[in-house]
Amino acid sequence: MSATSRRLGALAVCAAALTLALSAQAAAPSGFEYPAALAPKLAGLSPQELDFIKDAKRLEPFGLTPERLSFELAKRDPAAVKAYVASLLAVVEESKFHDGDMSEIPLNPAAMSFNGPTVLRPPIMDTTQREPGPFSLQRYLHQRTGVPTYANAPVAIRKEDLAAGQVEVAFVGVPLDMSSGYRDAKHAPTTLRLADGLLGSEVDTLVDPSLVLRLADYGNLAVDNMSSERTIEHVRAMIGDMAAVGAAPFIIGGDRTLSYPDIAAIVDVYGKGKVGVVAFGAHADAAAEHDHEIADSIALGRLLKEGLIEGGSLVQIGLRGPQARADDLLRLRDLGVRYHTMAEVEQDGWEAVMSRTLKEVRNGPENIFISFDISVLDPADAPGAGRPVANGPTLREVVPLVRRLCAETKVVGFEMLDVAPILDPTYKTALNANHVMHACLTGIAMRKQGLTKPGYLNPLSVSSRR
Repeated sequence: MSATSRRLGALAVCAAALTLALSAQAAAPSGFEYPAALAPKLAGLSPQELDFIKDAKRLEPFGLTPERLSFELAKRDPAAVKAYVASLLAVVEESKFHDGDMSEIPLNPAAMSFNGPTVLRPPIMDTTQREPGPFSLQRYLHQRTGVPTYANAPVAIRKEDLAAGQVEVAFVGVPLDMSSGYRDAKHAPTTLRLADGLLGSEVDTLVDPSLVLRLADYGNLAVDNMSSERTIEHVRAMIGDMAAVGAAPFIIGGDRTLSYPDIAAIVDVYGKGKVGVVAFGAHADAAAEHDHEIADSIALGRLLKEGLIEGGSLVQIGLRGPQARADDLLRLRDLGVRYHTMAEVEQDGWEAVMSRTLKEVRNGPENIFISFDISVLDPADAPGAGRPVANGPTLREVVPLVRRLCAETKVVGFEMLDVAPILDPTYKTALNANHVMHACLTGIAMRKQGLTKPGYLNPLSVSSRR
């Protein structure tokens, strides 16, 4: 067997072990000692091998703990024990990066169109010269037809349009679709433009954000769906341009990978330590390591690792399922991250968790960015989620929290992520995604009007009794 075949075989074994390990959350007891009866069988192990079998973290990818391993070793004689442990260590070594392995996606820098998709069109090429500012694409005055835009808003194609129009909220689509899960996030920007839910007032507040706020549709940004690494710098620059002229970006993704450039762009404008993040999602997206430098499962972790946001400035809501791993949660806690799992909701109730969240956010940085991964909702409310997880909060629970966050704090950006339209042949996921964004728009409009009383509801909305 060739070295390549052996390596592929070892990697296949490791991949299978990693899959099994997704459900193996129980860590070995602190200070675990192997039974004395195993001492003769362990006598032939090297110090390196002994350290390895006592390390619960390194055993976990194999679906093992020191306790489980002790049962496996008890079945074998000393020679077989030595061979078993050596084989585990061999898989660990084979799984690492080796000289000669591909560590980056090959690109052709000689291609004339290498940066073509991200080159901005010069204004001088416009057929009709115009003064900067948003402009309408609608044919009729009172009928929503023509070219669809978010919230039926006018279009802005350059940052000068946003500045001239003094746009307060600018929607922008970023159809990146390359990370894990069930993919179709690239169609979310178009689908949410077509769906209802962003216009008018809700009975809760009777505030119509489209009448209070200056809105614009900033179109879609260019992405490279063959390389998220190539995409992030362009997205970061473009979102930064929007924020720099005073428009709060409402980013419609695209998968959770976008959290890295989106939030980094906001930090570029407002400064490190001056941006708080409220992340709704079933997944922590802060894995300790990954074979890619940028991906959905490490997007928030990378922001923390690079110091773009501080642990104490991140609040996470809705964590649950097998990917809410104990080691990740412990690491986040040690970094100062405040997270609220569905287990906490089940124990204390949604109202209590909502109150804690609002208090934590108010006590953090003034500028707030809301990252909303549609996976936070229970699949009953969002079947078209890229990474769905059962037992999540309902739309009825989430919307009041989003509205209050946007009314009671200074929201400088919002992202709606991982809507996968192809997974939902009904109207539900797109409608609910827009309803969540409308709740935030309503909150921002309420704040502008001074309606920031905690839990504000319009008296006419609550009761008709005299």
